[in-house]
Amino acid sequence: MNFFLSIIDSLVSFVQRNPLTTLVILFLALCAPALLKGIAIVILYILMGLILLVVGLMLLFRWRIYKMRRQMEEQFGRGGFDPRQGGFGSSFTQEEPRRGRREGEVRVHRTSDAPEKRVSSDVGDYIDFEEEKN
Repeated sequence: MNFFLSIIDSLVSFVQRNPLTTLVILFLALCAPALLKGIAIVILYILMGLILLVVGLMLLFRWRIYKMRRQMEEQFGRGGFDPRQGGFGSSFTQEEPRRGRREGEVRVHRTSDAPEKRVSSDVGDYIDFEEEKN
């Protein structure tokens, strides 16, 4: 019973807020029912189109998330997240013992020969100074 009362209350509040729209709808219902039927069908198609658009966007979003998850699984290995193995998969932790590195060992490789000094030696003056205590 409360459900029907809430529907009636919402209809009454709509009529109170939009009296001109309500008069136009009543006029169309009495004088041109075919036109009112056409307007109702257009509104119905618009609502159905919006619902289909929302459902389509939700499916597209879920497909994109699935695709990204599959790509990350392929990139990090199929092992999933395991904190005992150092994170996603085991590819990062298994590579280091195969290379013969010990834990904590750091190797530095020089990638290019950069010049020692980028500014020529004849630029600027050298000023000799001494610190004094007051």
